[in-house]
Amino acid sequence: MRRSESFLVFRIQGGMVVEDKRWLRLLQPGITAIVGAGGKTTVLERLVAYGHGANLPVAVSTTAEADGERLAEIEDLDIICTNDREEGEAFCIEKINAHRVPAWFSSVSEEGIYKGIDADTLEWLRVRHPAWYLIVEADGAHHKWLKAPLPEEAPIPQDCDTLIGVVNLQMLGSSITDERVAGAEQAALIMNRPTGAIVTPALLAKLLTHPRGLFRTSASRRVLFCSGYNAVQHRMTEALLDDLEDLDLQVIVLADGYKDTCTIRQYISQDSR
Repeated sequence: MRRSESFLVFRIQGGMVVEDKRWLRLLQPGITAIVGAGGKTTVLERLVAYGHGANLPVAVSTTAEADGERLAEIEDLDIICTNDREEGEAFCIEKINAHRVPAWFSSVSEEGIYKGIDADTLEWLRVRHPAWYLIVEADGAHHKWLKAPLPEEAPIPQDCDTLIGVVNLQMLGSSITDERVAGAEQAALIMNRPTGAIVTPALLAKLLTHPRGLFRTSASRRVLFCSGYNAVQHRMTEALLDDLEDLDLQVIVLADGYKDTCTIRQYISQDSR
């Protein structure tokens, strides 16, 4: 049984109408890792904005790669590139105390692509600062709608507290192609369909529930974040959610839009939590 919260509450901040605080409900202290495809960076940006706006001690990193152009769009963000743990920790403490958002990476390329710190360092930081909110993009999908499990996956931090898996619902009714799917051949193999086949709710559920799929073997709090809700027939979304009943999800989010227009339409929590 699922309990859905589809209400909207608004508040005024700086002359702008700001969406309700359900974004904050996705956050808890510790490591929040974001995986999948179809809006990961948008989810990271919104969680940082809401967490920072609520005066939470928020820090950003990645275990994969991050696009410098997208990072530049996050307000109050300060970046450091270092593999020295003490230097990185001191930077984060300084920025959080100054009501800024530290972002810690290991290096940056000439093309402005940031390489993340390793999972062990993230877990070290989590232990030393258990009240911090460490928001981490934990894999890359290069602007696709869906991602299949690939051999070269970046590791999810072992002690991740919340794992947010992102998928774009516009894959429902769309075909399995390289344009839309990161690892299209692998996705077709798992779904037992040829490349180019149309994705049904049952086929998408088969991919998402794969042992190396969206949530892998993580025992953390699991959140399924579905973008593209407004672009898909709701009966198809309902069919997908029915097929995911055994995935042990604590929260399901259905959202419209992209980047600044991304809006939560339904926040569905399991009655057992």
